[in-house]
Amino acid sequence: MNKSLLIIITSLLVNMVIMAVVSPVYGPVYAKLYVDPPSIIDITKTPGTNFIVNINVKDISDLFGYVFKLFYNTTLLNVTTVDIGPFFSNPFPWHNETNEELGYVYYAVSMPTGSQVGVSGSGTLLTISFNVTSTGETSLDLCTLEILNSKNKDIPHIPYDGYFSNILRHTKLYVDPQNTINPDLVQSKNFTINVNVLNITDLFGYEFSLNYTTAVLTATNITLGSFFPSEPTPPVIWHDEINDTLGYVWYNVTMPPDAPSGKTGDGTLATIKFTIDSIGGTSLDLCNAEFVNSQGEEIEYDTLDGYFSNKPIFHDIAITNITTTVTTVEVEQGISVPVTKHVSEVYGGEKVNVTVFVKNNGTVSENFNVTAYYNDALIGTPKNVTLLADFKISLVFEWNTEGVAVGNYTIWAEASSVPGETIEYKDNNKFTMEGVFKVLPRSFPIELVVVAAVAIGSIIAITTVYFIKVRKPKPVAEGTSRQSKG
Repeated sequence: MNKSLLIIITSLLVNMVIMAVVSPVYGPVYAKLYVDPPSIIDITKTPGTNFIVNINVKDISDLFGYVFKLFYNTTLLNVTTVDIGPFFSNPFPWHNETNEELGYVYYAVSMPTGSQVGVSGSGTLLTISFNVTSTGETSLDLCTLEILNSKNKDIPHIPYDGYFSNILRHTKLYVDPQNTINPDLVQSKNFTINVNVLNITDLFGYEFSLNYTTAVLTATNITLGSFFPSEPTPPVIWHDEINDTLGYVWYNVTMPPDAPSGKTGDGTLATIKFTIDSIGGTSLDLCNAEFVNSQGEEIEYDTLDGYFSNKPIFHDIAITNITTTVTTVEVEQGISVPVTKHVSEVYGGEKVNVTVFVKNNGTVSENFNVTAYYNDALIGTPKNVTLLADFKISLVFEWNTEGVAVGNYTIWAEASSVPGETIEYKDNNKFTMEGVFKVLPRSFPIELVVVAAVAIGSIIAITTVYFIKVRKPKPVAEGTSRQSKG
């Protein structure tokens, strides 16, 4: 939709619109462990300043003890103090560690000795004060190790990380939570996601679609988020369509025309409720999005999609194939065209693209390294990869054979194991390309051969002319015969 037209239409029709405010309906309740505030984006937090975050819990029942780590970037932050929050009365901290070298806070806390039941509700488990030492950004990565009830059983929960930045960043449109991975979300159960915006300035109107797989999910409801203020005049919802046949949600909202400006900051644009149809996985794909400011100008942004899966959780990274190619430039109808060819040999000194194909066969997003080799020698630099569940990626390693000895080589690659990957799934972390790859003796480029041939031909011609010129016999007198002088 044209951005200027969007604002004009809003101005003409806003007085005819009545917005019904519908409260979000949430699915099954899981305890939430989260960093609060979830994001601190403040360029005034210069080196030497401080800020505080809380590790909070929400909607938990019978919490008896917890063990978790909070990771951070030590080049940007230092921890100054850590205090246990008021959620537990007289808690017993049996491990309290701050590691400034590796960058984590590690706490293990339980109810006092003699307690029979845990604590239920919402509150603060830990308060951490940070000192800013440089400029940059870092996640505040909350890694839960144990969240236990009074029966020493794990409490189902969802951890939410935090974020700190004292630099200007791109605007982001993203699904929150990014990954909803829960085998307990079976058929007919519900869950919700938020479509959020991060670090936006003067947002006056927005539009987006979110695609999903209808065989796995049904979108049942979309409600307005809290980012736009509802007073004194509520925002205008121009389009709120759910199409479960094609599998998309389409939403279009603007500020009222009498608003002096758009909204700046972070927040929730919409909340979408889904019902589970079957066991499976699907991306929650944000697309066709548009942000406009109060002047009708487009706002640039980055997009971060989401993912849903209710498959049984397992971890499996697999390398599925390796290819070796070279790229040359050919001229077709006067146009230079790059052409990629599969090869099993090259002359020494040539460059080869070794492409490694990787798939995440598991049910959760994974972070890992991929390394390529010829025999036992590295090809290029190992690559760090983040790959969503059931997604594939191809990684190109450039192999410069300059200095590589003539001979036959085995090309293979390896993906590092990920936490939770059992031995039955580790067998496919390595892959060896079929056959051998040959490095041949270095040859002269054809251009040099041609030049050399021309040069040699020229030398022969010059020498011949010279010889003929030097050895040419003297003329004899007319009427005499020419004789050899022995």
